[in-house]
Amino acid sequence: MAKGRNFVFPNPENTKLKDNAVFCSNERIIALYNQANDTDRKRMTDNIKHWFASEAQENGWAGGNYLRDSQTGHSAGCVLFTPSKETNIHITKNTLVLHVDNEDA
Repeated sequence: MAKGRNFVFPNPENTKLKDNAVFCSNERIIALYNQANDTDRKRMTDNIKHWFASEAQENGWAGGNYLRDSQTGHSAGCVLFTPSKETNIHITKNTLVLHVDNEDA
């Protein structure tokens, strides 16, 4: 069972970074999982990754990408991306180019 401090799932509305993304370490993801499921997991598993991805979607994140540590090759955590406010699509010949307007740029 997870004990100690209460962890809050990241909220895309609170993100103030220009690149509109946040990084959640494995330790934080596992702590969130343990807190939500009243368990005491120690290592990242596929079940925890699937749970985190589902929670991220339910909390309004556009998507995420799990990253590996460059030295060990083990999972380091997940980058979550905020949903874009506007998307422009331009089609030129056979190439589809997507541009996201960034209010902060």
